[in-house]
Amino acid sequence: MNAQNGDLSLDFLMRKSQDVAAFLPDELSYLTESSRSKAYLVLSAFCQGTRSQNPQESGSTNTATETLEKVFQHLIISLIGLSFFSALFHVDWQSASCIFAQDGVVEYVTDALDLFPSSASVALEVARMIGQASGHKACRALIPEEISPAAIALVKLSRGAATDASEGADASQATQSTSKDMELANLLKGMVIGDKDSLSSLNDVVEGLAYLSVDPDVKHALANDPKFLQQLFTLVPRRKPLPTSTSNSSLLFGILLIISNLCAYRPRLSQEDAQVAKLKRMAKAGNESNRTMSEEPLNALEDDVTVRSRCRQALASGALDVLSVASGVESQGIRLALGKIYLSIVEDRDNRGRVLQSGGARSLSRVIQSSTSSSTPIDTSVLPAIQALAKLTITSSPLQVFGPGDGAMLDAIRPLSQLLLHPSSNLLQQFEALMALTNLASQSTGCADRIYSTPHLLNKVELLMLEDHTLIRRAATELICNLIGGSEKAFSRYGGSPDVHATKSKLQVLLAMSDMDDLPTRLAASGALATVTSVSTACQAVFELQLDRHRAFSIIARLIDSSVTLEDDDPDDDEVAGNPGLVHRGVAISKKAGKKTAPKSAGVTKVAKADWKEGFKKKQAGVSDMTLLTTIDENNINTNLQKRWTVGEIYTYIGGVLISVNPFKDLGIYTDETLQKYKGKNRLEVPPHVFSIAESAYYNMNAYHENQCVIISGESGAGKTEAAKRIMQYIAAVSGGEDSSIQEIKEMVLATNPLLESFGCAKTLRNNNSSRHGKYLEIMFNTHGEPIGAQITNYLLEKGRVVGQLENERNFHIFYQFTKAASDEQREQFGLQGPDAYEYISRSNCLEVQGIDDSNDYADTLNAMGVIGLSNQEQNEIFRMLAAILWLGNVRFEEMDDGNSAISDTGITDFIAYLIEVDSAMVQKVLTSRVVETQRGGRRGSVYDVPLNPAQATAGRDALAKAIYNNLFEWIVSRINVSMKARSASAQVIGILDIFGFEIFEDNSFEQLCINYVNEKLQQIFIELTLKTEQEEYVREQIKWNPIKYFNNKIVCDLIEERKPPGIFAALNDACATAHADPAAADNSFVQRTAMLSSNAHFEARGSQFLVRHYAGDVMYNIAGMTDKNKDALVKDLFDLVGSSGNQFLQTLFSDRPDPSSKKRPPTAGDRIKASAGALVDNLMKAQPSYIRTIKPNQNRSPVEYDTKAILHQIKYLGLQENIRVRRAGFAYRNTFEKMVERFYLLSPSTSYAGEYTWQGDAKSGCEQILKDTGIAKDEWQMGVTKAFIKNPETLFALETMRDRYWHNMAARIQRGWRNYWRYKNECARRIQRFWKNNKEALEYAKVRDYGHRVLAGRKERRRYSLLSYRRFLGDYLDVNGQNIVGSDLRSACGLGVTAKAVYIAATSQKDGQIQTSLERKIPLVTIKSISMSNLRDDWLALNCNASEEGDPILHCYFKTELTANLLTLTQASISVLIGPSIEYAKKKDKKAQIQFVRDETIAKDDAYKSHAVHVPSGEPSSSTSRPAARRKPGIVRPITQGKLLRAGGPSDVSFKGKASRPKPAAQPLPGKSAQFSAVRPTPVAPKSAPAPSTHISVPPPPPPPHKEPEAELYKAKFAFEGQEGEISLKKDDTVELVEKDENGWWLVRKDGQEGWAPNNYLELIPPKPKAAPAARSPPPRPPPPPSAPLAVAAAPIPASSASKPTVSIVSVKSLTADASAKPVAVFPGLAPSNGSAVPWKKSAVVSANGSSSSTPASSRPSSSLGVKPPPVAPKPKPVPPPVASKPSGSRPSPKPPIPTAPRPGAGVAPPKVSKPSAPAGQMDLAAALAKRAQKIADE
Repeated sequence: MNAQNGDLSLDFLMRKSQDVAAFLPDELSYLTESSRSKAYLVLSAFCQGTRSQNPQESGSTNTATETLEKVFQHLIISLIGLSFFSALFHVDWQSASCIFAQDGVVEYVTDALDLFPSSASVALEVARMIGQASGHKACRALIPEEISPAAIALVKLSRGAATDASEGADASQATQSTSKDMELANLLKGMVIGDKDSLSSLNDVVEGLAYLSVDPDVKHALANDPKFLQQLFTLVPRRKPLPTSTSNSSLLFGILLIISNLCAYRPRLSQEDAQVAKLKRMAKAGNESNRTMSEEPLNALEDDVTVRSRCRQALASGALDVLSVASGVESQGIRLALGKIYLSIVEDRDNRGRVLQSGGARSLSRVIQSSTSSSTPIDTSVLPAIQALAKLTITSSPLQVFGPGDGAMLDAIRPLSQLLLHPSSNLLQQFEALMALTNLASQSTGCADRIYSTPHLLNKVELLMLEDHTLIRRAATELICNLIGGSEKAFSRYGGSPDVHATKSKLQVLLAMSDMDDLPTRLAASGALATVTSVSTACQAVFELQLDRHRAFSIIARLIDSSVTLEDDDPDDDEVAGNPGLVHRGVAISKKAGKKTAPKSAGVTKVAKADWKEGFKKKQAGVSDMTLLTTIDENNINTNLQKRWTVGEIYTYIGGVLISVNPFKDLGIYTDETLQKYKGKNRLEVPPHVFSIAESAYYNMNAYHENQCVIISGESGAGKTEAAKRIMQYIAAVSGGEDSSIQEIKEMVLATNPLLESFGCAKTLRNNNSSRHGKYLEIMFNTHGEPIGAQITNYLLEKGRVVGQLENERNFHIFYQFTKAASDEQREQFGLQGPDAYEYISRSNCLEVQGIDDSNDYADTLNAMGVIGLSNQEQNEIFRMLAAILWLGNVRFEEMDDGNSAISDTGITDFIAYLIEVDSAMVQKVLTSRVVETQRGGRRGSVYDVPLNPAQATAGRDALAKAIYNNLFEWIVSRINVSMKARSASAQVIGILDIFGFEIFEDNSFEQLCINYVNEKLQQIFIELTLKTEQEEYVREQIKWNPIKYFNNKIVCDLIEERKPPGIFAALNDACATAHADPAAADNSFVQRTAMLSSNAHFEARGSQFLVRHYAGDVMYNIAGMTDKNKDALVKDLFDLVGSSGNQFLQTLFSDRPDPSSKKRPPTAGDRIKASAGALVDNLMKAQPSYIRTIKPNQNRSPVEYDTKAILHQIKYLGLQENIRVRRAGFAYRNTFEKMVERFYLLSPSTSYAGEYTWQGDAKSGCEQILKDTGIAKDEWQMGVTKAFIKNPETLFALETMRDRYWHNMAARIQRGWRNYWRYKNECARRIQRFWKNNKEALEYAKVRDYGHRVLAGRKERRRYSLLSYRRFLGDYLDVNGQNIVGSDLRSACGLGVTAKAVYIAATSQKDGQIQTSLERKIPLVTIKSISMSNLRDDWLALNCNASEEGDPILHCYFKTELTANLLTLTQASISVLIGPSIEYAKKKDKKAQIQFVRDETIAKDDAYKSHAVHVPSGEPSSSTSRPAARRKPGIVRPITQGKLLRAGGPSDVSFKGKASRPKPAAQPLPGKSAQFSAVRPTPVAPKSAPAPSTHISVPPPPPPPHKEPEAELYKAKFAFEGQEGEISLKKDDTVELVEKDENGWWLVRKDGQEGWAPNNYLELIPPKPKAAPAARSPPPRPPPPPSAPLAVAAAPIPASSASKPTVSIVSVKSLTADASAKPVAVFPGLAPSNGSAVPWKKSAVVSANGSSSSTPASSRPSSSLGVKPPPVAPKPKPVPPPVASKPSGSRPSPKPPIPTAPRPGAGVAPPKVSKPSAPAGQMDLAAALAKRAQKIADE
């Protein structure tokens, strides 16, 4: 069919399509012909007609779609095919989607590709059809990627799948599709650059790129390909108008979308929008459990810098031309896209000029005009185009933006006004609209009138003048100013109207704007005022405003002079001085929120109006101190804690007690920045925090010199360990100290945390890091508050956890760290395998814990060991013991036929024997049998080897493992204490108690009883110190207060620990003693004894269980096994096994093995825990306590769950309610009168003067006087019998603040006096310097001028000017070497001036109207032979130089004498000065000439030259000299005003002679201290003057008393002793002086000034010599004549026996006064002995017999030279760590056996071969190492 017939057929079909029933399906085959546009119309008409006749009913399926599906399905597959299918997707996608979903359709498409594999047309049709189908969700899921041959189909498929996934579809499909975006983009770019496709294909390609360009990576790739962009933009024709066909519009719209995506910035949301978006993300994340609530990370390719770069690349490729063409297309979508594109481009200021040059303003105007109408409001979608136009209007003048005519400007006013008035416009859009209208208003009167006439615009602008935003207010004011100046209507509105009352309201606003802080706002408002006040009406209105408000004239005066002060200004306000102009209080909001100042006038007092901004403060959750609660009950306490915990405020106070609720998450509140906020602050200045408790303890220790302790209590998992770590962190950070030993102590204290956590903490059901032991850390401080040592006391390690745990609990952390992260060497040495291979740590099925990284923790543990000082050998021995424990757990016993036990795998016991270095057979024997010894009548009987059954053998194995681990833990603690031993004398101590919390389990046994007992004791301390003792002290001190009832848990403590009547521990001990052999019998005995305890109301016996009503709740304990746990003793066989070990470290762990011959009952576990608890209580009672009460919010460790019932229980048993009541009723602080006076006597002038205590009365009256003088209210304090009580801590903090301020004020006074002195001194020095400088300069000038006179030597007449007194030879008159412009030009041109090497002659001339300076001649000084001058008064001279072509220069110079003097100075007078009646010079090289000088009185001034003759008048005689200096006018002597040291009138003022100053009171000793300790300054002793001659004989002074023999005991060395470090070496018969005795057999002695330790059994006491009777006093001799020099003190006679010793001069003893300025004695930190020696370890070299000097060897005790063997040396009195010695060399250990199999129970693995490790080296003595280091540092 030809084209014509096709068109006729289509026309016929179009007419026929009006009747759907007459439209035959067979005739649809004509739609495949070339006239595609009409075919589309026919198909569209048919589909629309079908749908109009078959409307869809609500709730039913679409019948029209079904009809169309039936009509077209057969045609598509059998007749027409793919092209028609694509057209149907364009016209009716619903029916096309249904057909596509039918069976066989997708296969039909696949078959088409397979049948025609090389047909490009078929592939293109398939691609188009797939591309249409990919745009619909119902079809995308059916399209396999292998049939998508065209890029557009893949693009739509990929992007659509990603969208579907975001709505809940398959996420994997979205990920796969997104990964192909870059590949598809590159493919489409190649299709655009190739330019070989038809227009329809390019439409599809551009559409695909538009889809892809939303991805940041694709954007970046497209923008960085300029060739692609240029080719893409050339698809849009530039010269002729763009056809408006559908294909061209689609292509253009696609290109615009690409440009829009390239230039799009990240959305800038307001705070409200950002919050709404965040809430939406949170809601969406809440619906999807696999997503987090965190915001999506920002892509670096979407930041502003990258987008700005992409915009510029697009513009450089021709994007602006495309935008200009697109602005003429009549398409709403294209217009909206243009507005967004232009707005993105003009965001960059650098692009706005290019946009204007390309006609961007006209394009935007066309877009805006075509999208708006005058009758309808502007749609929101047009606002981006208007905002872009506003930005262009602001950038340049309106003429450059809109052209010379006013039409375009007037047209732009309406959209800009609508942008300002639109309800959805933001502040930025309003500001830009205001600025654009301001520019237009300044252009012409017509524009100003049009703006003024815009409805509602002016009212909006006046409202914006009161906006709080400064820029908005400024822009609105500037617009009003321009309107007043450009529009008559606006001028009349604001001042030109005859109605004064209407004008006043407008002028009031302008006056308010003139009083703003912002300077541009004031300038604009003042300009408007200046314009409107040109008429009388406005002036009258201003005058009436002044009468009404009294401020108008003041504001106008301030505009003229900013120094004018308004009536209500605060003269002390710094803002007034810095920023002229204040905010008007009646119109604008004050910036000084909350500052209430009353007028200073004497009239009626006015209260400043409250500011609404004061309400915008962060609201506090609950109350931070629960003593402020209105109602005190448990529910209110719980509610307050819950409010604060919910918002992350986990700390709350009850007075000085801190309540901590575990958040179970990291709140970020323990950073260094947070720590610094609490440094030096009392607890009321900062929010509640554990750092505040630490600060209070540290401050009180330093201020009051009292020991402190922090008691942390609470149940397991409440956060006690974390609180203790934070306290140590704070103290280490603030305690200061630069000494290396102090820093070392700090590091050790912090290192104890990871070390003890690894060995003493484990995961329980309630806590992942539960402390299974208690510790009390005491940090020792010196007098400066610096840590110098520490000590840890350990309490009740839960050693039962080593051998068994509950399900889902873990053993101690160290076992998992060791088995997971041990080195290869350790695994080889100890046969180490994974944690699942060991029974002890795998049976609970919990090897991993969330939030715990065992490998990292193991590294921290090793690092802590290094910091503590554990050697590699010690660490190796520790891990050896851990490995032995692990392998012990894998020993299994099987029951034999006789019921006895046998070891299943002896390879394991062999390896254990290797680890602990014992015989393997002995290990097997000890584990499977027991030695029993019978006794008869107290005598030993028979010894039997009793075999054990499997249960007994397992119990013995577990007992050995528990004993090894318990003793290992104790050894580690003692080793830590050795390393942290105090380096010097300790002044105070801060203790930190971190102990196990109260425990209630389903199965509670002996361990829980001990733990809860210790918590009862701590609760008793809390009651004693905060409740009971508090009330008792009030009664004792006779303080008025209301008593509070409370529960005293002493009855519970007595129930457990008392002996008479016996408590639980006593009953346990009796049961163990009576039935010690059988544990079951002992348990039954204990059950019988519990009946005696039933009289206690807090105890209840229940058969095999008993109930104790603790303060924290009722706990039911199981008796089974209690007596055996209480006995806690190893059998003798196990001790013998340890004793036979060749491992010295293991024997050290069991060094306190019981004596088998002793009949004394060894202490039980109950005895030990009771003794430990008693010692702990004693230590705590010696210190001032601080309390931290921790609360656990839930049992699931959840950061959001708050278990109210559990917390109410904790509130009850912690006694928080009673604590609050006592705190509110009592007094926060109390101290003795003496302590109060000592601390605060400085605050009262009645008790102090200049820092001295001067009160004459007793301490009580002085304390009362201090409190009165400080102005503290009487109800804030009470005076007791021995103490003063202060009610609130705020009062105490106020006293401390005043005390700190006192010292600050005293320091300021001293500084002020010192500065005054220096000011006075400096002023005197300046006057002296000024006088000297003035005269010094005059002398120098006079010297130079006199030298000039000597140069002339009376041979030349002088000019009168040169002889004046003020004529000075200044030298550089042209300022060539200065900063003058002329001198600088000369210097840059030719370097003019007299230099040290040449004379420069420059000439200045005028050329072409410009002055130029050039160098004419340069004459080196070495070439000048002489200077010729005449003998008259002329100014001519000639420089006679060496022969040259230029000749000699002739100069006329007024300063010829100065020039000559300078030349002679520079050449060391080598130039001759020739003076005569004529000057002879060389005119040329060989031609001489002369200049004659003629005296001519007719010359009026200077001289005249003519024809080689100079006429000059007569001058001053040649013998004249300079005139004497003129007499200066007498000046006024100004007084010295700097440094006001003198009183007014001076010291000679008569008015001050009769006045007496305040008498200085006498200093008194502080109460409780002797006079020698009072702060009395030493009285200075006046120097003795020479005695006057006297005639009488003076009485001689009495002779000095005889020398007092030292009372110290002297000892003689019986044997020679060679000392080590810290000891003293002795020879036989050496005499030493005893300094100190020690009970362990070592004495501190002194020999020849050196001190050291020596064994006492090496020394023998020397009996004291009998004292001779004193001789009779002889009469005094005659006084000798006064000596000319002081006599030397005679030395005492030296005995012959000690002649070799150094002599000691004997001086008389005199009373000495302490020198406050003396330097302190240097004591090496950590090594100061008790006797105060400065260098106790430093000793001189020992001189050997041959005289050579040699140091003492490190090894030690040489034998005596005598035949008598010296006695053994006692151990030294120094703490020594438990020794780790090398293996005994006498017994050769057996070779290491193969490592036994250690699979998870039930599995078997072949044992690997492990080589035997080398023997460990011996341990170095720690004290010797410290001493050696100290000696080295001291020697340096």
